[in-house]
Amino acid sequence: MRRLRNSHGSSEAGMIARAWLIADAGKGFSICLTAIGWIACGGCGVEQAASEKQSIIHLSDRVSEAVVESAAAPVASQQELTWDFAASGSAWRAVSSDELPFLAAVELVALSDGTRLTLERPEQQRGPLLIGGIAVEIPELRFDQWETVLLRARTSDRFAGVTLAYDVDNAKAVPRPRVFFASSDEAPPLFNDGSVQTYAIPLRAPSVPLASKDREDSEAAETPSAFAAGEGGEAKTTFHSLAVFFAAPATAAIDILSIELVPRGAAFSDSVGNRSVVRRGTTRQTLFAHTPASLGYSVDLLPKSRLDFALTVSPGESVTYRVSTDRGGERSVLFEQTVDDSETWQQYSVDLAAEAEIAGGDVQVILEAESEHDGAIALWGAPILSGQPLETRPNVIFYVIDGGDADLMSLYGYERPTTPYIEQLAKEGVVFTRAFSNATWTQPSTLSFMTSLQHSVLGGLGRGIHSSSLPKAATTMAEHFRRGGYQTVSLTTNPNAGRIIGLDRGLDYMRDVETEHHSTSSLELEDYFWKFREAYPGGPYWVHFQTTDVHEPNQPEEPFAGQFVTAEQRAQLQAWDDRIWKVAGRHFGTTSVIGFYDLALEATKIDRQEYFSIRKGLYDETMTHQDRALERLVNRLKATGEWEHTILVIGSDHGHPAGTFARFGRGLFDPQPEPWQGALFDAYATRVPLLVIYPGKIEAGRSFDEPVSMIDVLPTLLDLVGLPQPEILQGQSLAPLLRGEPQDIRPVILDEFRVDEVTGKMIGNLEIIDGDWGASLEIAPPVEGVEAAFGRHSVPAGGRWGAVHPFFEDVPKLLLYNLKNDPFAKQAVNEANPDLVRHYGKLLLEQWEAHRSLAVQFGETEGTAIAPEQLRQLKALGYIQ
Repeated sequence: MRRLRNSHGSSEAGMIARAWLIADAGKGFSICLTAIGWIACGGCGVEQAASEKQSIIHLSDRVSEAVVESAAAPVASQQELTWDFAASGSAWRAVSSDELPFLAAVELVALSDGTRLTLERPEQQRGPLLIGGIAVEIPELRFDQWETVLLRARTSDRFAGVTLAYDVDNAKAVPRPRVFFASSDEAPPLFNDGSVQTYAIPLRAPSVPLASKDREDSEAAETPSAFAAGEGGEAKTTFHSLAVFFAAPATAAIDILSIELVPRGAAFSDSVGNRSVVRRGTTRQTLFAHTPASLGYSVDLLPKSRLDFALTVSPGESVTYRVSTDRGGERSVLFEQTVDDSETWQQYSVDLAAEAEIAGGDVQVILEAESEHDGAIALWGAPILSGQPLETRPNVIFYVIDGGDADLMSLYGYERPTTPYIEQLAKEGVVFTRAFSNATWTQPSTLSFMTSLQHSVLGGLGRGIHSSSLPKAATTMAEHFRRGGYQTVSLTTNPNAGRIIGLDRGLDYMRDVETEHHSTSSLELEDYFWKFREAYPGGPYWVHFQTTDVHEPNQPEEPFAGQFVTAEQRAQLQAWDDRIWKVAGRHFGTTSVIGFYDLALEATKIDRQEYFSIRKGLYDETMTHQDRALERLVNRLKATGEWEHTILVIGSDHGHPAGTFARFGRGLFDPQPEPWQGALFDAYATRVPLLVIYPGKIEAGRSFDEPVSMIDVLPTLLDLVGLPQPEILQGQSLAPLLRGEPQDIRPVILDEFRVDEVTGKMIGNLEIIDGDWGASLEIAPPVEGVEAAFGRHSVPAGGRWGAVHPFFEDVPKLLLYNLKNDPFAKQAVNEANPDLVRHYGKLLLEQWEAHRSLAVQFGETEGTAIAPEQLRQLKALGYIQ
């Protein structure tokens, strides 16, 4: 165990605080682009020969360098259907509890520029959300002729999201609550800052599995597009009514200004371009053109060169694709295929090794497409040219166990043997024993570690109960690695870590859809990974996994089921859950998750200890499955020979409370802490695993026990592979530690914020872990009649349900904890440490000013210039290189 220098005394804290925020300056890195290849000189961690050619070329990124011939996009065969709610909103009718008792009451009121829709609680609410909407009857339309619905609206109230439905004269077509919790592109969250926003919701034909069609209350019909068209049953081909449904945790109003139905192909209005295209939950960075089309790329082929790509078409179209080469006027057709399947991606590969040998590498690769209908859309999904250079950078696998709590892993001393393989794997790498996520749930945490920027800097929660989408000025981990010549892949069964917050940027390939069985998600995602490797065997690659094995609902399978929970206990838990939702379900979303379970357990008289103990046991069983899945992945990497040239990082986005709504860690304390006690850095909430394995390159079998952060992963990986650091980042590279070099570690900052609906200001928690001390500062708009130093919410104010948390007027806004004695933040020690309270209060306010200055470049003030004084401050803190 290597101990790192730190100090916790208030007399030295000022000097230490300044030192902690000084980052190492990025080392030099120059790029020379020649044709489609580039030469890397220098490097931060792994030196490469100056003659090395790039082994991965993303043709979709190089359109400007190609010789392009493409037809213009045709005029749509049908014009948009548009409803202006200031003039013609009366064509739409309310869909409410008046006709379907499980829906909310809906009130429609005409405004000067639109129609206000208000969701109100019905007499008998049956679910955790108020759901209601509007519908319009239309002439029979074909799904394959229309693409998107554009909704223009504004609200200052908190909504869970919006989605579409079709033919709602059938009650099964109405969306159920789970649709809005999934946060998919089909149910996007709504901004609630009062601004006018346009939401693009894809039009997808719904389908019900054949086995479920005759069931009276089919779970398969829970979402109007629960399954992709044609997947698992017969898809609808037409619709005669269109509905827009909203969901909110409590009474809420939204002003609808207009709704527009956009015809198919409108998204491809340019003659040629590049955009993300989704087929059955798989997103690919896609090169598109209109037939007849030809794109010629002059390239210097490497040995063993190949071109890998997937093909699809728009509904109702057929396109013939070709791949040719031209060597000094000698043309060769190497591939030809006609595609008419618009529902899936079809994967293909073209071997270019012979062309490289014949032409000495210098050749033009030509992508062609033609159709019997001029202007048809040709779609090449993730067209990647790869070869075999003499040297290459290592592969990177960033494996995130969603909701993986370090305190519930035997690797970190937990009494149950939940992670025996990870314990064995840790001997091959480095373990950080006190790693923390930057927030308590997926969206803010994932955005932060993917950008090395804090949640408030990126805009906080700006869409109801959801985070604002990734700002354009921020750069993701995938984008950094893609620019560095990597194939980039993201595989997750948690939509909160995908497209919904803009994390499809920089990716060749993404799966970010929910699975039918979360507790075995790791195996599903690993299978997708190996299918990708089979289709794209070139390298190097960067892959992000985010599994949901330990995420609620915990439904362990054999042989893991039964390890810690008996069949009788599982049956008892199911009966209790049914009772909880029947008795108290209407309160979900009206208070915090913690508050909901407190209320529900009290109302049902269910024993807290028994209830949470069984839930914890199920979580532990799914953790053992996750452990075994990691073993399967690593063993196959070793069998294929990829392990020795791969960096594996294992981490998590948060601890268990957000991953499983029932807080079976903190909830088992007896007696229960005061409701206002606690912080983001409660070990159950944010202490996460962090392991780094790089075979043969870093000394194995070591551990470090100083606090580090998931926000440090991005700069660490860039450092290890030799890619340049971003100009602005808030994490620090831990690569010096991994290489055995001395390094002072900064204290950890945690940051979770939302935009207050009333004031428009940020509200949330900014916290610090400085050795054994933890300080939590709530930053919130002033409350009338309460001194500025006092008044605090019962749990972090920046959470998803922060607006409805109870408020304690006589509690200091800054709480200090001794984490060595109290890692779960059960008892603040303000009174015994007034000097530290003053010190950390001042320090966190200074830190907050730095975050606000950085938000000028990102977040809600994107594009505004930083003042010179702010710039000097941020450089001194190490946030700007």
